[in-house]
Amino acid sequence: MNALIKIITSKRMWAVLLVAAAGCGTPSGYKQADKTGESINTLRNDVAAIKTAVDASMKALDGLEASASTDPRKAYETYAKSVDKVESAHRKATKQAEEMRERGQAYFQQWETQLGSVKNEEIRKLAQERRAKLQETFGNIKTVAQDANQAFPPYLSNLKDLRTALGTDLTVQGIDAAKPIIQKTKTSGIELQKHLDSLVAELNSVVAAITAHKAQAK
Repeated sequence: MNALIKIITSKRMWAVLLVAAAGCGTPSGYKQADKTGESINTLRNDVAAIKTAVDASMKALDGLEASASTDPRKAYETYAKSVDKVESAHRKATKQAEEMRERGQAYFQQWETQLGSVKNEEIRKLAQERRAKLQETFGNIKTVAQDANQAFPPYLSNLKDLRTALGTDLTVQGIDAAKPIIQKTKTSGIELQKHLDSLVAELNSVVAAITAHKAQAK
């Protein structure tokens, strides 16, 4: 998660998104904003996928506890796979964030060239005011992303440690001994989900802020 959040909170990346959102220069500016919005939307979906994977891992922990006195083997295997899915979802989101950053760099270079052709000071001022408003929205994303950054590593670490420990002691006593850590992990998972929800909401706000409205087909 740390690599993902570093990309998301990169000052250069947010500068790129700001200028793409402004759409200055040529009539094709809105198309650049649309592409940027699509990229952010994909990242939003990837972050939502992390939340889904986290939810599944907590349900798997519940199932493992519930089956301790019967046969926890199947429940353990389900849990073990859920840990891999959490990690895989994070890797996918990190890759998408990197692709968005690279695309944004190209937009930045083009926007910079186009802005140089704007001679009307009033138009330039309006664009600057619009940029300031968007910058406030992006600032909110940075804060939320940092919260998720702090919550994710310890959660994944506990998932992996529990998988290792229970994999060698899948007994009633072993599961019972692990219950305090299991509960702590689930509690941290709930907090992580809240941070991810907030991040998704902020990404939604950015997409809405930088792209032209499009009516949904009925």
